[in-house]
Amino acid sequence: MAVTLGVLGGAGQAIAQNRTPVQPMVRETGTLLAQTFGNTDINAANFLVVAVPGSTSQPYRLYIVEQLQPNPPCWTIANPGGEPTQVNALWNTFDFTGVCRLQRDTNGYAIRLAGQDLSGVRFEVNQRDGDLLLQFAPSTVSRDRITIGRANGISPTGFTQIDLNPGWSLTKRTFNGQIVSSHLVYFTNDLTLAQIQGQQPGGVTPPVTPPVTPPALAFNDIRGNRYAADITRAASLGVISGFPEDGTFRPNAPLTREQAVSVMMETARDVLPTSVLANLPQSVFNAPFSDVAANRWSAVKIQQAKQLGIVTGDAGTGNFRPTDNVSRAELMAMVYKLALVRANAGAGDTTNTSPVPGIDQTTRGIIPNISNPPNFTDISGHWGEATIRQMAAFCAIATPLNETGTSFAPNANALRDYTAAVAVRAIDCPAARPQ
Repeated sequence: MAVTLGVLGGAGQAIAQNRTPVQPMVRETGTLLAQTFGNTDINAANFLVVAVPGSTSQPYRLYIVEQLQPNPPCWTIANPGGEPTQVNALWNTFDFTGVCRLQRDTNGYAIRLAGQDLSGVRFEVNQRDGDLLLQFAPSTVSRDRITIGRANGISPTGFTQIDLNPGWSLTKRTFNGQIVSSHLVYFTNDLTLAQIQGQQPGGVTPPVTPPVTPPALAFNDIRGNRYAADITRAASLGVISGFPEDGTFRPNAPLTREQAVSVMMETARDVLPTSVLANLPQSVFNAPFSDVAANRWSAVKIQQAKQLGIVTGDAGTGNFRPTDNVSRAELMAMVYKLALVRANAGAGDTTNTSPVPGIDQTTRGIIPNISNPPNFTDISGHWGEATIRQMAAFCAIATPLNETGTSFAPNANALRDYTAAVAVRAIDCPAARPQ
């Protein structure tokens, strides 16, 4: 079957309306998995494999787009019949939930050879001699590169379609004969790894060694900020972005409660299974809270967060106070409740080979994974004490004010730089996205 790959990109808006892909995560070993997974054919016309322009140190990244509904289209071809083919990334222009499915890391795609999954692979889109090569390394330490497809040129706009090489196709993972809820997509070949390596000139394609350059900062005003790397990653994930009028991030500015909810819901898109996300409303006709009008810019995300149990109204008034600044304790409450949703979504999942955050059956809280979390000296008796301590012990999400000392400052405003770091820590936490 014919499958194509496009190189696509798009800038996020102020609080991450448009999303850019997550860098593929990798396992530490390169082995064939012994499991009961199967695979099934897909309609190739509904899929586009996408390498997204990235940073100076890693020029392209990979994800897959699936068209779920006939309209609106998730992409169009700008120059039909031309080569290289230019692709319009239409999913960046509307809320694509329920219309387009995006698989953006190795929780969403994998390699299947001769009927078996290959674990520990690393996907790459490498530039060579005016072409783009879609490749994978058989393990995280391997210098070998297996070429899956190529672009036959590079579009001047950077939006380039790539054809898979003969013998490669896309299929979907199945478990006990049913497509898994994550809709994981395989790059599939009937040959074994050894057979594929033997077919390539010299056995394998030599690795492409990019120039060693420091990662570029996403915004000029974060240089020297302790969270600069986290801000840059959060921006690349589409979780939070800068101010288009001047291109700044304003790291030391506070966030409002509605802005914090927006960040949490963008984070949710990277950590919750598509089955949970698919049940969230994409429009609202009634006010989520008495002080959040249905036509407010944040109303849909606030309703989504309310449905997931991430936010509730104030006791007594039922108000949400969308324009009030969010405190550090309130931010921890939001990310903690998101972690609980993630843990509950992964409970009982037998198709995942990586850990999902667990729930302690006695306390009903998140099981810690940090052995020596900070002991904050200013949260005793605070309403958020237990939550803050749990988030300190889970992926080190809660850390001291300005990353020094023993004060958490629960009532202080959560600033944009720390909020970006919290989102990145939640996404990069060593646990898999539930199926």
